[in-house]
Amino acid sequence: MKRNSLLLPKVRITFIPLFVVILSACQSTVQPLVLSSLFSDNMVLQRNAEVEIWGSASSRAKVEIRLPWGQFETISQKDGSWNVSISTADYDDAFVMEVCDDFSCITIQNIVLGEVWLASGQSNMEMPLKGWPPAEPIINSANEIAQAGNFELRFFSVDRESSLIPLDDVSGKWMVSNSINAADFSATAYFFAKELFQELNVPIGIIDSSWGGTPVESWTGINGIRETQLYDDKIGSFSENDARLAKFEQWIAPLTYFSMPGADSTHTDWMELPFNDMQYADEIYDDSNWFDIEFPGNFNDVFGETVVNDFDGAVWVRKNFFLEELEDTYFLDLGLVDDMDFTYINGVFVGSSFQAESFKEKRYKIPAGILRQGKNVISIRLIDTMGPARVRSPISLKSSNNSNLNLEGTWKVIPSAELYENNFYRLDENYVKTTPRPDFVKVTSWTPSVLFNAMIHPIIPYKIKGVIWYQGESNVGLEDEYELIFQSMIKTWRKQWGYEFPFYFVQIAPYDYENGKSAALRNAQYNSTATLNTGIVSTLDLGNAENIHPANKMDVGKRLANLALGNDYGTNGKLRASKPVSITQKGSKLIVKFDCQDDGQISLKPKTNEIEISSDNITYYPATAVADGCSIHVSSSKLSRPKYIRHAWSDTSTGGIINEKGEAICTFFLTAE
Repeated sequence: MKRNSLLLPKVRITFIPLFVVILSACQSTVQPLVLSSLFSDNMVLQRNAEVEIWGSASSRAKVEIRLPWGQFETISQKDGSWNVSISTADYDDAFVMEVCDDFSCITIQNIVLGEVWLASGQSNMEMPLKGWPPAEPIINSANEIAQAGNFELRFFSVDRESSLIPLDDVSGKWMVSNSINAADFSATAYFFAKELFQELNVPIGIIDSSWGGTPVESWTGINGIRETQLYDDKIGSFSENDARLAKFEQWIAPLTYFSMPGADSTHTDWMELPFNDMQYADEIYDDSNWFDIEFPGNFNDVFGETVVNDFDGAVWVRKNFFLEELEDTYFLDLGLVDDMDFTYINGVFVGSSFQAESFKEKRYKIPAGILRQGKNVISIRLIDTMGPARVRSPISLKSSNNSNLNLEGTWKVIPSAELYENNFYRLDENYVKTTPRPDFVKVTSWTPSVLFNAMIHPIIPYKIKGVIWYQGESNVGLEDEYELIFQSMIKTWRKQWGYEFPFYFVQIAPYDYENGKSAALRNAQYNSTATLNTGIVSTLDLGNAENIHPANKMDVGKRLANLALGNDYGTNGKLRASKPVSITQKGSKLIVKFDCQDDGQISLKPKTNEIEISSDNITYYPATAVADGCSIHVSSSKLSRPKYIRHAWSDTSTGGIINEKGEAICTFFLTAE
């Protein structure tokens, strides 16, 4: 197949008749011919398909699209918008497309037909082929980048943008794979595309629309969000947000502000922010007029009865506790904090968590002489910079003799600074109590639907073969919500595009979150395979417990590509077992069957305790497991009739069940009926 020829347009002089000039002069306005940014030099159009080309022009203008295999025409709508459907085939050469209206033409060079896939998600999809050195590399990165010109791949990387309303276009451009451009391509998507090209020998186009640290709800359209009923309060105020925002900006106008610390800021920079609020740490401070708040929980609602959809900034929480007698050594146990805490007991600093350490359970040793018999007070300055503001369990004081004082429940709370547009605005107690804060929706990358509006909606209806997705880390701890929203997101995207394209996703990799929540999130992803025409790939054997961005993106991309090759391109031998498909109880055993293809086999890692069973879903025992073809039989001498089974149920599990290629089967939880 020829790949290097370029069909160049013939040079021609176009004469516009006089009556057209006179007519155009009589029109009130002539709108320029505009195409979506997706239609630009080096683009890939889906082969063997009906593809949509769209843009805008003058009202009721004739628009003509000229291609090597034909011409296609339409008349623009009254508002100037237009859309043309074009049939593509197996045209082997690079070619030119010319789009013309009555007044001008746009020429797009070096177009190819091939297979187009959308890649989306958060940082593990966004992570470039060059990695984020030195701490977060990509395996074999330098060699892959050097060889990138050997493969007919083209990437369109969507620039980051968020919006409360659906947008019509994105920023970005198509880039040809070579040793310069490929360094910035999504590593996961690159290896996926490379594998497809090597098997299919046709150009592969990737539209990469991803943003690190973002939750699934941001990528879900408003109708999909409504179906879940999880964010009704927040999305209910979207339509009147301009007026709400104006009131909020009036509210903060009199306040003193200063810039938020930059990306290279230190722990000390954050601890010493000049909020003028350190009196709130004092042992003796009258907090009786503060608001009440329940912990564990979110700290969005820090303005009493005033509803706040999204709060970013600094708050202080305080709680009195009593010790009947003193023991030798005490520790404060504190769960995940989003984003950071600075903790004081009886006015003395005892510890803090910052950056990645905030998202783990932590233990602060209380210095000797700080605690006293009788009344004590704990004060915490909490800072949140984006997304959920929360403190999770445990919150307790433990002694060296294992006595435990639970500090969860009602606390006193007051905000001391609001973060808005990268500035901290100081708040004092009197202003907060006497001047109610107006509510509005703060648009961040965590706001429901805003990334769909700005980074997915403008792509529709660009013809894609399917979607690959790598996301979920930002939703750890919210597995029930995730399962609802993720499946709703898939359905919403398909409905918007108008067809049931395949949707393949990555189960998030093991990482030491130190909260034990990620296995449930991985299981929510497994449960989402109930949505038709989806597929999951496991990364249990590819992760790094100390790095949330594993370096082995090659195998992630290949596993995604194998799903596409086996399911969508009819390539034999690519589909390997990845998940269970049924469970049966047989006496004292549970029998789990997997999705093997072509006589595939399941086997077990030796000496693994990754498979656990239970009769009550409370107490679990390591199972005795025996592989039998594409099934496993599990039992325990401690259970006469087990009902529940779970696999790889911890933050750092590497999996105990593998397929015939040695790849880990995904995390799962099943119940025998």
